[in-house]
Amino acid sequence: MRSAPIRFWQRPPASIGLALGLALALLSSTPSRLLAAPPDMSTLMKKMKAALEPTRPSTRKIVVAVTSGGTTVEWTAAQARKELPDGKRVLTVALAPEGIQGVALLDWERAEPPQKQWVYLPALRRVREIFPVTAFEPFLDTDFTYYDLGFVELDARGFTFLGEETHDGVRSYKIQQIPRNPWYYSRIVTWVAADTFHPLERDYYDPAKQLWKIERFENITTIDGVPTALKIVMKDVQQGGSSELRVSNVRYDVDVANEIFNPDFLAKAASHPLWEPFRHST
Repeated sequence: MRSAPIRFWQRPPASIGLALGLALALLSSTPSRLLAAPPDMSTLMKKMKAALEPTRPSTRKIVVAVTSGGTTVEWTAAQARKELPDGKRVLTVALAPEGIQGVALLDWERAEPPQKQWVYLPALRRVREIFPVTAFEPFLDTDFTYYDLGFVELDARGFTFLGEETHDGVRSYKIQQIPRNPWYYSRIVTWVAADTFHPLERDYYDPAKQLWKIERFENITTIDGVPTALKIVMKDVQQGGSSELRVSNVRYDVDVANEIFNPDFLAKAASHPLWEPFRHST
């Protein structure tokens, strides 16, 4: 007895049709961003680093405000940035008041980690190298450590993509970082703007995995084609203090002499004519 011929145009059983319909409905209702593969962490972190640390030479004025116990103390600094053949450098010099005038911090990002940091303290009349074990000391009694002020370390193994969400009204990528030395910060969670790749916020957790400090990048303004945060706030949620960096007079593609990015120059850094426009600007 011959079996009935298979007819490929025959209507499928009702159960199969129902299953196909449900599958199609689920696919059509799923947001496209959930179906898309997560961004490559190496690429994402390189873009964030490029936005936060542009290679174009630049200068800027910084007013630092430190609030503790209801009292706020302010001082003025200036900063120069440049990429040299052996890596990027950032020089920060305190200009006023007289008590801290001349303090200079130099950051050097080498091709191979760790980065190098030096600070000149006029009261001691010497240049001190900041080693990894002392990198978490506060800089001039602020809530920023030397580590916080240094370059972002790119180590794709230490970063995890936590998803995409809206942060302060901005579409953002949420990233978790486990530092190379997690004995001080156990983890750092960062929100990165999806359009500019500039960080919006960093949350720092202590060794007990409790939220310790929140760093916010505010008033992000495009200057000479570069997204630049004009206000950076670091708040200690455990102790209650906060430090604020108010940035102004930002200029890119300026002529910055290589000589000022040398540790041997730090003792004379505050007297360099590069800072003259910042001493009298508002």
